[in-house]
Amino acid sequence: MKELNSTQQAIIMSFFAPFVDVIVDRVSERVLSITAKKEPKFYTRKETAKILHVTLPTLARITKDGLLISKRVGSRILYEADAIDEAVKKQVVFKYRRA
Repeated sequence: MKELNSTQQAIIMSFFAPFVDVIVDRVSERVLSITAKKEPKFYTRKETAKILHVTLPTLARITKDGLLISKRVGSRILYEADAIDEAVKKQVVFKYRRA
């Protein structure tokens, strides 16, 4: 098979460039629309304690100390998934401590 020289490659690239641009634009629009529709996920106290491998009293202390932010919805206390992920990424140690 014959190899193309640089002039032929440039001609082919200039021919396909508009098609590639359209494809890239459509893919990026779809990706942005999918990520923009992402709704925040919330966990209950029990679920959060299980994720972090701590007890409920330790979770209450963590919340009181401000290491993890909670939201109150009616009588329920909920934790946002992003806040839990951030705490895990920071590798905060949630050890039991005596008062």
